[in-house]
Amino acid sequence: MRASVRALPLLLAVLLLPPLSPMGASDSLEVRSYVDCYIASWEPDTPHASSEILKVSRTTVDNDTVESRALLRFDLGELRSYIPQYSKIINATLVLTTYNTSGPTIEVWDIRGDPDLFGTTWNSERSGVPWDNPGGDLIEKWGEGTGSSPKAEIDMTSYVQAAVDNELESNGWLLIKIAEGQEGYYEFYSEVSGSNGPFLVIEYEAASLGIVLEAPEVVVTQGENITMSVYVTGHLSKAINLSLEGPDFLSYEFSPDQGFPPFNSTLSLEVPDTAPGGSYTVVIRATGVMEASAPVNLTILERRGFSVVGPSHVELVGGLEENISLKVVPTGNFSGEVSAGVLGSPDWLNVSLSPQSGSPPFNVTVSLMSLHGVEASGTLSLVFTGARNRVYEINVTTRVRRVAVYSNEIDWNLSSGALISAANSSGVTLHRINSTDEFGDYDVVIVLGGHKAPTDSFMPSNIAASLLSSEEKASLMEGGQLVHVSEDEALVVIVAGSDRYKTSGLLQMDLNGNGIPLAQELMTGDPRGIRGA
Repeated sequence: MRASVRALPLLLAVLLLPPLSPMGASDSLEVRSYVDCYIASWEPDTPHASSEILKVSRTTVDNDTVESRALLRFDLGELRSYIPQYSKIINATLVLTTYNTSGPTIEVWDIRGDPDLFGTTWNSERSGVPWDNPGGDLIEKWGEGTGSSPKAEIDMTSYVQAAVDNELESNGWLLIKIAEGQEGYYEFYSEVSGSNGPFLVIEYEAASLGIVLEAPEVVVTQGENITMSVYVTGHLSKAINLSLEGPDFLSYEFSPDQGFPPFNSTLSLEVPDTAPGGSYTVVIRATGVMEASAPVNLTILERRGFSVVGPSHVELVGGLEENISLKVVPTGNFSGEVSAGVLGSPDWLNVSLSPQSGSPPFNVTVSLMSLHGVEASGTLSLVFTGARNRVYEINVTTRVRRVAVYSNEIDWNLSSGALISAANSSGVTLHRINSTDEFGDYDVVIVLGGHKAPTDSFMPSNIAASLLSSEEKASLMEGGQLVHVSEDEALVVIVAGSDRYKTSGLLQMDLNGNGIPLAQELMTGDPRGIRGA
């Protein structure tokens, strides 16, 4: 059955709920009964709570049937504390260590009520509370097997699965009896005997659910149909259903659309001729006792048009320019010119585009610079105009830059006043560091002094000696001044004169001719644009 989808505007991450065990791995558990007894029709009001041997029998004596049955109790709460609900039980076996047997068929039933062990008899569930049916009020048979020696092993997978899924009517009591129509006896050791007592051996795969996609990004042209594989991972005792959320114009079909994890499904998507071109997010969901989802980035190309491809999010540092590239690509047999412009922008953001027009395919460089003292986020909207208009939005965030100074004590004493004043007036917090290992923690690192600046405990190594070119070093030796910018983890700006006084004086100079001294430019401007850098 093909279905339509409803709109979902937000991108959702792949979700695994919850990853309780490694995918494909199974675990095992052994659970012992913690109380047991047997009851006998020939002693209908006598409890047998402390016997090391539990007796199960049926025989005919003088046309009367006499019978004994065994009661075992397992702690379902303990079981569920180890095995998460809806985990898949692979195998569960009840193991009874035989004392004596004639080899009959024995049956395992769960029973109503809450026997108190020391008051439980053939006639009574507990002291003063009779069974509705002498010998125990049976609910459902969960297993049967031969009362063999040295052990009887009975498949109880369905029972443990129901217990884990919290679907049992009983509270953990099991009754063992001879199969109807048979006579014989089976005697086995009780929990009082110690290690020979009854126990359940359980192998299971912990509950988990996830979705793995063949193609998390899909490009399709208007009017085309596509198929993709969807792999539902994990292990569950209950089936889950597959569905899809996305634009209203899409139609889809999963085959199959439900199953027990893990399983494969094929998703068929129909994109009509009238579907608007652009980028969309569709979300594949697995729902049931647990839920998982996975996004698919769907790009619909128009038969005659163009699309814009590029980043949807940019992080800026105040006053530092960032360039991003957008690609304008034709779809179908489109030809013609496309122009680009700014439709809307936050007031703290400066934007320029180059080039502002072209014939697809072509790239547009978007240069972004935010004001230096702003911590904010906003949306930049660009409009591309050709055969039709397209709006491309970019989420832009910006923060105040992190600035540090790396220098010896001599240069710091001469220059710190200008730098601290510039930092205070611009709202930037200025840090002094004494290790090149800290450079990556900052956006701009100001290094004072050239290749001859002496090292000390504040500047253990002379970074300028390795970053300056031979020409720059020669210029300093001849009495010059320079601003050198290197880009690595941070913008490293070397401010150096031929001596310490010229280094300090350089911070007071207006190198760009804009009336702003170098110290202030380092806090608010882009060092890469400083004249001489």
